[in-house]
Amino acid sequence: MASAEQLEALINLESNLKAQYEKKITAERYKTEEQLEAKAKLQATIAQQAAEINQLKSGGTDIKRLEQENRELTNRSENIKNEFDALRAKNKAAQKELGNLKSEVKDLKQLDAKKLKKNLVETKKKLEEQRKANELLSKSNKEYKQESYEHQNTIAKLEAELEALKPAEEVEEKELAEA
Repeated sequence: MASAEQLEALINLESNLKAQYEKKITAERYKTEEQLEAKAKLQATIAQQAAEINQLKSGGTDIKRLEQENRELTNRSENIKNEFDALRAKNKAAQKELGNLKSEVKDLKQLDAKKLKKNLVETKKKLEEQRKANELLSKSNKEYKQESYEHQNTIAKLEAELEALKPAEEVEEKELAEA
């Protein structure tokens, strides 16, 4: 019986130990379950953050790609602006040259051979008319000078005669006054 008592004591001891450790095991099981849940939540958070990081990385490459495209577009717009300025300057030079060519063509049209010949003939006619008029004026001028010279000579002679007559008149007047 001693073995039955020992066996009973062992069963009691086992039950006491089991009851005692059952509470600790249950508490530890709850802690473990809570830790597993926390671990699962943390892993979910880590997975979410990893996904966000990957998204940000891909977004960062998108941003880098957009920045690169922006630089390329800026360079392209600068090149286009420079080309536009060069074309504007070329256009101004071409317009200036066109104006010069137009004036040159106008001058050349004025120097048209038929027109020049016609103008030359008209100018010769006008010049001949002017020469004839000039000759007539010259002749008239000579005649008027001759007439003027003759009139001046006549006037001089008449004045001389008048002067000659004045002393004779004065003598006659004196004689008449004395008589």
